Amino acid sequence: MRNPSVGILSMQRVINYGSFLQAYALKQLLKQNGAGAVYFIDIIPGRILVENSDANKNKWIRYAKKLIGLVSSSRFISRIKTFFYSRKLAKTIESSWHMLDLQSKPDSPLDLIVIGSDEVFNCCQGVSWGYTTQLFGDIPKSVAKDIISYAGSFGYTDYKMLKSYSIDLEVATHLNKLKSISVRDENSASIVERLTGKFPFVHVDPVLAYGYENEIAEFKEAPFPEPYMVIYSYQGRISDKLEIEAIRRYARANNLKLVSIFSRYDWCDIYALPDTPIEVLRWFKYADCIVTDTFHGTIFSIITESRFVSLLRPSNKNKLGFLLKQLGLSDRASGASDMQVKLSQKPDYKDCNSILALKRAETNGYLERSLKDI
Repeated sequence: MRNPSVGILSMQRVINYGSFLQAYALKQLLKQNGAGAVYFIDIIPGRILVENSDANKNKWIRYAKKLIGLVSSSRFISRIKTFFYSRKLAKTIESSWHMLDLQSKPDSPLDLIVIGSDEVFNCCQGVSWGYTTQLFGDIPKSVAKDIISYAGSFGYTDYKMLKSYSIDLEVATHLNKLKSISVRDENSASIVERLTGKFPFVHVDPVLAYGYENEIAEFKEAPFPEPYMVIYSYQGRISDKLEIEAIRRYARANNLKLVSIFSRYDWCDIYALPDTPIEVLRWFKYADCIVTDTFHGTIFSIITESRFVSLLRPSNKNKLGFLLKQLGLSDRASGASDMQVKLSQKPDYKDCNSILALKRAETNGYLERSLKDI
């Protein structure tokens, strides 16, 4: 019997280590659970709900605009270094896309399309593809026989936002056509329930479900010769002076080098650029501790069983707060005032790993059933 062909409709071309690693992980999980050929489907742009002028401009226009801003800045040297770091980061991630085989395209209708993971439902944000009904399942039968979602997230989009843009009914119509709906956080589950009247499956992100155990085990040497502390954040998001001072104070007290990954901060000692997204996990594995304010930075910390704290923001609290609660790690949420104490304490991963074992079984069961029931 032929193994079903599957398409993944996600954010695999976003310049983000987390987006890459969740795409790679979902592909592996599908193949482990009975998929044959697995392809990646690119997002078809829709209409813009939230204006983001930079997202809609040609990349060279964006670069020119940034350079003009840099020249007129009082922190020219720092910002020009950050600009070129960001360009190198983008090239490094793009050079790894061959690992996902993004260029391969199916020559016949797919048996199944999986929408997810990541913030595929976060339509009230300023991104280049805008609000596209494709991400909610508006896909013709000539493209795929069945459509499901796996661990999709609305991010900071909430039900009120969908109502305010008058897209709630349209989104509900398309979600109701999905064969099954899986999300990854409480906010997303609540929205789906209000729109469709059905409570969706709640599954963990593919990076957690896959775990990267074999890949992590292969890292036998640290990427840096001195003890270090990882700072994993979106560029500029760690800006609070008290948070920065707490980080620096802990590093000084413990003779740690500050290593920034995925962003560049003047107050860090090193700005790492791993050769591939998977190599990011080597930096996490051998770090003395980690400070992050991202969803996937928290997940990287968990699967490497590292000592870490997560800084919650308005933009990440829906998904990140739920993630920590879900895995029994709510005590890892931190601020400047308690960072010193929490960084000195390693999380109790015994209960977390027991929870993860159950969540991974749920993921494998869901994907296996979805692939068999075609």
